[in-house]
Amino acid sequence: MPTEEIVSVVPELLQPAPPGGHPPSGNEAQSSPLSHKEERDVKERTGHGRQLSAFQTYVNLVTVVIGAGIMALPQLPLRGGWVLSALILLVVILSTAESGLHMWKAFMASEGRMSTYEDLGREAWGPLGQVLAAVVANLFLFGIYSAYTVLIGMQLENLSQNALDKQHWILILYPAFLALALVPDLSALSRLVPFGMVAACATAACIIGKSMMDSRRWKDWDQHQEMHSPWPQESVMALGVVLATCIGAMTFHPVVPAVLQDMAQPEEFPRAMLGAATTCGILYLAVMLWGYHGYGVFIRQDIVQSMTHSPANLEEALSNSEVWDWMGEKSLWVPPLVSSLVLVNIILSMPIMMMAVFYSVQDFKPFAPHLKPGSWANWIMRMTLVTSVWDAT
Repeated sequence: MPTEEIVSVVPELLQPAPPGGHPPSGNEAQSSPLSHKEERDVKERTGHGRQLSAFQTYVNLVTVVIGAGIMALPQLPLRGGWVLSALILLVVILSTAESGLHMWKAFMASEGRMSTYEDLGREAWGPLGQVLAAVVANLFLFGIYSAYTVLIGMQLENLSQNALDKQHWILILYPAFLALALVPDLSALSRLVPFGMVAACATAACIIGKSMMDSRRWKDWDQHQEMHSPWPQESVMALGVVLATCIGAMTFHPVVPAVLQDMAQPEEFPRAMLGAATTCGILYLAVMLWGYHGYGVFIRQDIVQSMTHSPANLEEALSNSEVWDWMGEKSLWVPPLVSSLVLVNIILSMPIMMMAVFYSVQDFKPFAPHLKPGSWANWIMRMTLVTSVWDAT
């Protein structure tokens, strides 16, 4: 995004040149709008310079957004009809992008004074707002991290065919997640995170492709026109579930402060964020509509079950029998493939989420002098937070 556009939306960035100063050189004119002093402050606070490129930011955001929540999208039209469900998802995508832009404008307008949610809370409500923002944002991220920890154990339990239960798998992986927690910043994860994005996109492609293949079966059945509904078949209140699921699936805002702190050029964030929102939005809409199209009224709450087992006819599909008792074709390769892809994605998205928590704690004013990045105290803080989550799960 050109500097002129940034100034037009964030006029606070337009500062007069200092008396006796010299015009900026070409390299200075193209650099971040932060001053040299502010850049030094960032480096002193975070323990590193800004290194994350716009493309790496895009990859990080896509990896965080497309998590296990993508598996819940194909079932939503069963509650809200495919027309309203798709419209709700589209509205959520647009509103998420819009709110992300406003967050970026707020952080950029602060000229380095605000870099976390706690700073925004302090600016609005003083010390009380700072504490409330810290509690809400970090509890949310801790909740997702804990849920992902349990999900990792469950996926490995399934892949190993119950050779070990999920608690043992969680314990085995603990050292690996402890090591990931000690990386200094998001740019240090940049070589690994693209694998998470590829796994996320491959999960979406797998759901879309398998749904398209399976839709051919019911097209030969009589009365197949009753397979789908454009409008809600339950109470209108069911749309609340659709809305909540879509909002949860598109959430990336908790990691925005951490990402902005690590970007080499924070003014490039809108391009990266809009690219990520577009990518995730297209994949989400395709997964929702094609997933529902492939299985319609007999889609199961676990989309993997629908992708693995096929009914022989409409009567069997609408019966109360379990999916593993269906007499149609079985695709036993689906569960291990989807579990592996989801596993890679959530393992690589978890450090990004926890990095936002680490930045929040180490930037908190009472703790900042004692938790300087790279110090033993900072490492102990990170290990303690990760250990508390893994111990609780």
